[in-house]
Amino acid sequence: MPFALNFYHDQLDSNGSTASPLAAAHRLLYVRHGEVVLNGRAMAADTAIYCDAPVTMKSTADWAQVWRWEIAPPNLDAALLDGAGVLSSLRMSRVIANLPMLDGTRWLLRLDRITTTAGRIADRHQHPGPGIRCLLQGTFNVQQDVEQARNLAPGDAWWETGTDTVIAWGSRQMASKFLRGMVLPAEWEGKVTGTWLSGAVAAPMPGNWKLYVDQIIRV
Repeated sequence: MPFALNFYHDQLDSNGSTASPLAAAHRLLYVRHGEVVLNGRAMAADTAIYCDAPVTMKSTADWAQVWRWEIAPPNLDAALLDGAGVLSSLRMSRVIANLPMLDGTRWLLRLDRITTTAGRIADRHQHPGPGIRCLLQGTFNVQQDVEQARNLAPGDAWWETGTDTVIAWGSRQMASKFLRGMVLPAEWEGKVTGTWLSGAVAAPMPGNWKLYVDQIIRV
């Protein structure tokens, strides 16, 4: 069965609360700003969880924003929050066409953060699976055959198939930080992804990789 990876921004004002839960799905949820209660669990900014149950949210700060990745059939309507003081937007949706996600197969759902130093150019590389990235800080540029992105600003998202070769770079004045919500083969659990076509070995440098969630799922 084909699946899509969908990416949402959810905003909640100081009194924002969902009126009804989102239906169950494989989800990654990251608190970008503020403080929220997700399914009764208090979460601060820069924290993330995996959830496969129905989801409710309530803000406990002046304003909160949650970034949400989820796997769903590509023909479903957008899963938007409802309720007073709540605003959802679907920022990106892409069908996963390069992984054989057959019924009952196991996959890794990962959320991590990459920090690139000012002026760095990421040379030709690939990944073992696709994902939607979203910029946290700085600016970013992505060159690949399927989709290109220039002068991305914080909050902007882009798609990488994994199998397509990518070259990427940020500003020479400021480090860039971005999150990656990815679907990977299960054997990559706990491992750094990235195949550098120069022959270099993929290894995180101190401070440039933070793993939030590695969750094995069954579709």
